[in-house]
Amino acid sequence: MGNSNGKNRTHPVADHEPDYAYKDYGYDYEYDQRNDYDSGWHPDKTYGEAYFHEHNNDSPLTKRRSCTDVLCLILFLVFLGGWGAVAFLGIQGGDISKVIYPTDSQGNICGKGEMADRQALLMFDLTQCLNPAVLVTGCLTTHVCVNKCPDENYSPLGEAKLGTNQQQIKERMKPFCKPVSDEQFKQDVETLVQKEICPPWYLKSSEVLGRCFPVSMKAEDNDSNEEVVVKRVDTGGDHDITKGEIEGSLYRLGAFLNIRQFGERIFMDLKETYWMIGLALIGACILSFVWIVLMRFLASFMVWVSILTVFLGIGGLLGYSGYRLYFVWLSTDPETHKNIFQLNWTPEIVDDFLKQRDTWMAFTIILGIIFLVIVLLFLFLRQRIMIAIALIEQGSKAVGQMFSSLFFPIIPFLLQLVVVGWFLVVALYLASWGEQEYRVAFKNDRDCSQFEGCSQSVNGSDSVPYQSNDTCTPEEFKPCIDSCPEAMCQFVKYTKNKDYSWMQFVNVFGLYWGVFFFSAFGEIVLAGVFSQWYWTFNKKTDLPDCSLGTAMWNATVFHLGTIAFGSLLIAIIRMIRTMLEYVERKCKRFNNDLTKCLIWCCKCCLWCLEKFMRFINRNAYIMCAVKSTNFCKSAKEAFNLLMRNLVRVVVLDSVVDFLLFLGKLVIVLLTGVASYMTFSGQIPEIKDDIPSLNYFFTPIVFIVIGSYFIASAFFGVYNMAVDTLFLCFLEDLERNDGSVEKPYYMSKSLKKILGKMEKSVNESRHRSP
Repeated sequence: MGNSNGKNRTHPVADHEPDYAYKDYGYDYEYDQRNDYDSGWHPDKTYGEAYFHEHNNDSPLTKRRSCTDVLCLILFLVFLGGWGAVAFLGIQGGDISKVIYPTDSQGNICGKGEMADRQALLMFDLTQCLNPAVLVTGCLTTHVCVNKCPDENYSPLGEAKLGTNQQQIKERMKPFCKPVSDEQFKQDVETLVQKEICPPWYLKSSEVLGRCFPVSMKAEDNDSNEEVVVKRVDTGGDHDITKGEIEGSLYRLGAFLNIRQFGERIFMDLKETYWMIGLALIGACILSFVWIVLMRFLASFMVWVSILTVFLGIGGLLGYSGYRLYFVWLSTDPETHKNIFQLNWTPEIVDDFLKQRDTWMAFTIILGIIFLVIVLLFLFLRQRIMIAIALIEQGSKAVGQMFSSLFFPIIPFLLQLVVVGWFLVVALYLASWGEQEYRVAFKNDRDCSQFEGCSQSVNGSDSVPYQSNDTCTPEEFKPCIDSCPEAMCQFVKYTKNKDYSWMQFVNVFGLYWGVFFFSAFGEIVLAGVFSQWYWTFNKKTDLPDCSLGTAMWNATVFHLGTIAFGSLLIAIIRMIRTMLEYVERKCKRFNNDLTKCLIWCCKCCLWCLEKFMRFINRNAYIMCAVKSTNFCKSAKEAFNLLMRNLVRVVVLDSVVDFLLFLGKLVIVLLTGVASYMTFSGQIPEIKDDIPSLNYFFTPIVFIVIGSYFIASAFFGVYNMAVDTLFLCFLEDLERNDGSVEKPYYMSKSLKKILGKMEKSVNESRHRSP
């Protein structure tokens, strides 16, 4: 603390200061707020007028409230109307089934309309997907909607050439043919295959995302990749179909196929353990709830337990990483000396990653740095940690007496889910609002330009032959197909509506504004609850019966405009960040280092700006909840108050946030360790009851992530309580001096820790200089 004697004064002394201001004070003594350099206060500073001029001891809580930032509320309602109009146009012009369900070569949606009983998509010749042009033209083979995927390997064309009864062949292949009339289906098998009404062959397949893909043909050795699956004579083509070719086709088809096996294994693990994950998350809820309740009575003890647990946890992980690094370093296995860029993206990539020497070296270095930082923080911020614990204890008392506030975050969370759901529905309808786009493709690079009907008229000029990737329509292109069977007018995608860009922009901005709006609503309600608690002098008898209901009423009736104002600012910043990320993706193709540097600088500045505005908004909501002032005035008063107490804000408030984060980390660590011991078979009593998993870490990852969000929801109430009490505490220090006429509203324990004991008039009169 500062030395305020006459010889070594930190700040000038105003004329009206009492004589007790000249005494040297510390944390264990009485001192005046204006002579404490930790507060950041100085008479010459211009951060607004301090509350020393207040001559009464009335609570700053406003009894009669008024509506704030009405224009912003009107703007928000107008935007909601515009968002609703965009949604109406999207729903009217779009068809969400186009996005959800696959589409066949004629543009029919599988599982909808005439194809209602045909929900899966089958590709006649999957080897055509080996062509890299698949990303532009689509897979150059006939797509047909089927009732179910094939459950056997079969070649109708091969059976027909062997002389098998035609009727038997047709019965087996009919479920996988195009829906045609009985008259057309009377043609022989060879003709049906030639006209691409039926497939020449098909393989046993499984359904993935509504599409039929052959089951995995993983070979035990490289030679079996050449094993013939379908003979050339059975395909109608010019070569045999091998296992390796089928596997290659699967991986060429799309990016998601590269992780197909990995995704399937993850899904199977989740299917086996979903109920155990649910129980673990319920346990995380109970643990978080018990932790919060215990903090009501043992706040200091629980915080120190959190610190000790994190300290031992990080230390244990560091020791384990060092242990693994030691043995990996001594290993002679060449696999351990590879770097991450030499690993193949396979379902076993996680196991391969954990075998690497560089992996454990990185873990050891990172954990060592974290461990060192934590040790230094505890050593140099010990006194501040003690003060922060006192503030957390006050938050514990507030949460304990306003117990319903623990369950309130469920309401804004559900409202945010509604906003996200609405956004997704509108986005899907907008994405499906467009016309079907067909493009020309030629199988086997066949040149059909000399055939009659394979040309088109361009701008009324002479006919020009169709080129690969030209747009086409099935009706106009049919003569070309009749004369050149290798020509195809292939459905590719749905073209975007001309108004798609700005409509999707409105939709994304609505998502940000809506989510931040309800987040701000939760903050201002909790701020109203805890500020009511702080500014009630006798907290045992004078607290209102329904503080949460009153705070929700005030926020809903009077302060929705302020909420809309603050959330609009964050939404604008987040939208700019989103647009910048879009620009960054577009600029990647140019590989310009200067552009990358500028974009990263802009992203860093916008990230800092958003964090700063979130901090300002949070404190503005607290001021608004207390004094019923508009956003700008609330933000100004909160900012000035914080700047007049800058050191306390930077050090004390940050330490409180850090300690609360440690509490969340403890809950995550406990649930993570418990789930690890359970699924890795470390508990013999239940080892036999754990299902066999492909990756035992799958449920652990979901449990850890879920536990963090659950703990964040509970500790978020604590965080808001501490922030509100901290701001109220700063105003209390300026507004009151601890005398009989102007006693502090803070508790005695907080006053003792901060050196703010109550002062009486008699003591101040008899105090020696």
